[in-house]
Amino acid sequence: MKLKELKEKFQHKFLMRMTAGILCVAVAAGGFGISGMHTGEVSAVEKNELEEQLVSMMDTHTQQGKSEKEAKEAKDAKEETVYLIADANGTVRQTIVSNWLKNGSKNAQIKDVSELSDIKNVKGDETFTQNGTKLIWQANGQDLYYQGTTQKELPISQQVTYYLDGKKIMPEELAGKSGSVTIRFDYTNKAKTTVKINGKKTDIYVPFTAVSGVVLDDSFRNVRVNSGRVLSDGSRMIAVGIAMPGLKKSLGVQEKDFDKDFEFPEYVEITAEVENFSLEMTATAVMAGLLSDSSFSERLDFQKLDDTVDEMSGAMGELKDGGRGLSDGLDTLKGSMSGFSDGVSSLASGVEAYTNGVSQLAEGIRTVNSGSGALESGVQTLNASAKTIHDGVQALDQSLHTKMSEQEQAAVKKEVGETIQKQFQKGTDTYNRIYEAAVQNFTHTMQNETTVQTVQAGIQAGMQAQGLTSDEVVAALAQYYAQHGFTDAQGETYSAETCQSNVPGTETTYAAFFASAVLNGGLSSALAGGITNGIAEKGAASAAEAVAGACETAAKQAGEAAAISGAEAAKQKIAAAIEAKDEKSGYSLVSGTKALSEGTQKLAQSVPALKEGMGQLVSGADALTGNSAALKEGAAKLTNGAGQLNDGIGKLDGGAHALNDGLKEFDKKAVKKIADAYHGDVKDLSERIKAVISAGEDYRTFAGAADDMEATTKFIIRTDGIQVEEE
Repeated sequence: MKLKELKEKFQHKFLMRMTAGILCVAVAAGGFGISGMHTGEVSAVEKNELEEQLVSMMDTHTQQGKSEKEAKEAKDAKEETVYLIADANGTVRQTIVSNWLKNGSKNAQIKDVSELSDIKNVKGDETFTQNGTKLIWQANGQDLYYQGTTQKELPISQQVTYYLDGKKIMPEELAGKSGSVTIRFDYTNKAKTTVKINGKKTDIYVPFTAVSGVVLDDSFRNVRVNSGRVLSDGSRMIAVGIAMPGLKKSLGVQEKDFDKDFEFPEYVEITAEVENFSLEMTATAVMAGLLSDSSFSERLDFQKLDDTVDEMSGAMGELKDGGRGLSDGLDTLKGSMSGFSDGVSSLASGVEAYTNGVSQLAEGIRTVNSGSGALESGVQTLNASAKTIHDGVQALDQSLHTKMSEQEQAAVKKEVGETIQKQFQKGTDTYNRIYEAAVQNFTHTMQNETTVQTVQAGIQAGMQAQGLTSDEVVAALAQYYAQHGFTDAQGETYSAETCQSNVPGTETTYAAFFASAVLNGGLSSALAGGITNGIAEKGAASAAEAVAGACETAAKQAGEAAAISGAEAAKQKIAAAIEAKDEKSGYSLVSGTKALSEGTQKLAQSVPALKEGMGQLVSGADALTGNSAALKEGAAKLTNGAGQLNDGIGKLDGGAHALNDGLKEFDKKAVKKIADAYHGDVKDLSERIKAVISAGEDYRTFAGAADDMEATTKFIIRTDGIQVEEE
């Protein structure tokens, strides 16, 4: 958006006036100390002192721009004054440069830089040495004053033009004339530099401030100055005007972009009514960097303006988002109102069910509360039982870890002995099995061939040892057979009666016959078999009884030892079992019963608090029951209000859409245009202003100065007077 368009859209042009306009407005309002020339000072002004007054005005302003401490500090500095002697039209005839070297450090030597010729000390006899443009003054701790000449082109020039009754007139022709006179000072700024403003190359002029003035006598009336002031003491007047040549070009703006009463002071014009015109002289003082000296650059903080415009644009975006979100949200809310109304109806029904449930709940709580006494008694009983169980398990665990006493072992042995004795009594299955097995084993042993041979060998050995005869043996055997019977080698048995009878065909008895056969056979296996059979038949019972008795004794001894050992092992297994922790719960029977006892104890201790809580719960339930009527009434009001809310939301939704549309329109026609203007011309202008201030700060001297020395420069242009020549 261009400045002209901005003016049409915003009548007051606040942003433009705040940035560019403030420069010239401040100057035109007397920002350079003109107000310091009060009436009492005018009387002291002589025609040749005007230039000193103009310089004093500038110096006063410069000191006001610095802090009090900085103004009082003694510094090493160079103050340069360029005097330009010109004719009445402003054409320069002579240039003289005067320098004041301020030796604030009281140095013996002062190093200086100067492009001047014909340098001479004007207030002392201190000398200097020169090497090109470099000078070394023997200062001896004092300030130095010197001057010189130069042919160097001036950074600014002045032209003075005179008008009589609106027509241009040469100054020598104006002398002695009467009428409406105009004296116009025009300035040409030749000091410029090229910088980049927002990426574009731009010419920026050094911001010279020109203060031109004249001293007028009482022949001048109705004196006016276009950009300055007129001060009078009744008999004499000083007309002073201010101009800033090149500023408008540097800023790239025109007066038409601002209010109709605003202008950039690029020239000074003094008008008056006069009789017998004469003028002693005019004087102009020019300085650079007055904007910086007045701390204007510090007060001109465009960063805050940048932030404000950005915040304004961001806030507008948030407002638009919020307006759209509000509109969408209300659309959604409006669409949900039917469901809300249904929900309110459901809520009313739910409230009815709730109040009924509250009554039932209250009744149930009272029932539970009435049983709290039984609960307390039951918990106490449970705790006592749990403690008893724990004590019993603890005692069992301790006893399982204690070895059996002699009395306990004797009791076990007695029990085992009585049990085994009962099992081995005659006629029991155990006794019978052992007895029969022993008889069979004994008989088999006595009747096998090895035993028979052993007996046979023994008989023969016995006969030989006793010296028995065959007849004696036969008689003895016959007697034995006649008493006991006989079994031959083939297993055929002959009873005693048979042995007592005779053998057929002979008078010999069977007993004698068998005895003779045995004897004749040499006590063969038949005799031995008969003997062993007899032993087996007669001794089997006794041997079986002996074996049964031995088995009973052995079983008793083994049973007693096994019973005692088994009891100890069983105790260890039981102890391990009741002490083993369950993988899920982490408790054993011992620790579990302990935890059970402790838990029931805590439960018993908590029962009083539980009973108290039950009482409070009963009170709360009664309060709920008491509030049921109010809750039903509120639900009914909510149902009635749902319809009103639906109507209100419809209206609010319409308003939200209107607000959203309005925000879009305001953003389009106002905020965006302001932001576009600022980021376009206004921000460009702010960058130009910063460049102008920087150019003024960079301009230090006309004829040269050392880099490490503070330097200031002012130009004094004095023009010739206009007088009536005396005849």
